[in-house]
Amino acid sequence: MVPTLRQVCYAAALTAVTLLPGTAPGQASKLHCSSTHLVQVEGSDAAFLVPRTLYDQLVGWIALHTFYDVLELYKAPPSLSFCKVGDLVAYEGRDLLVEPALQAAYDVDRRHIYLVHPWSVFDLFDQSVLLHELIHDAQLSNRDWDCPGAPELEAYLLQDQWLVQHGIAYNFDWSAILRRSTCPDDTGQE
Repeated sequence: MVPTLRQVCYAAALTAVTLLPGTAPGQASKLHCSSTHLVQVEGSDAAFLVPRTLYDQLVGWIALHTFYDVLELYKAPPSLSFCKVGDLVAYEGRDLLVEPALQAAYDVDRRHIYLVHPWSVFDLFDQSVLLHELIHDAQLSNRDWDCPGAPELEAYLLQDQWLVQHGIAYNFDWSAILRRSTCPDDTGQE
């Protein structure tokens, strides 16, 4: 069943209550949602829209848990689109084949996030995948990194912290993440 815009907005309201400590349970009903409360999603239908309330809360979480300036991220969200396994997407000046292990990708040159189906606004792990990509936007707009893979470890550590705060223990492959995050030294060795 494809969720309606109303269902997506209701999920965002519930997420708002879940994510904001001190929010009274009845406050969810005071949140209103329309197409103006959604992050712009390229070529998408209502089933896969990202509510602005969820987006704002993820950006707020980044602001509270890092030293990154997220004002630009808040005011001007990166573009976002959905893809599926087997698609070829334009990524950093080349075509990227979406493989089964890929959950999302962030194209720094275009400030564009690809989320891979299945992705659901109702799923906390899927929300953490979007958080991970938003962390990349904050990382790459706030500092220089030694190599393209260097930001990965921090992004995964923050994603893991968010998941733990939401009662989810996910078994990340930390050795693979560390390998991807390690920059080659001057001799070309990792």
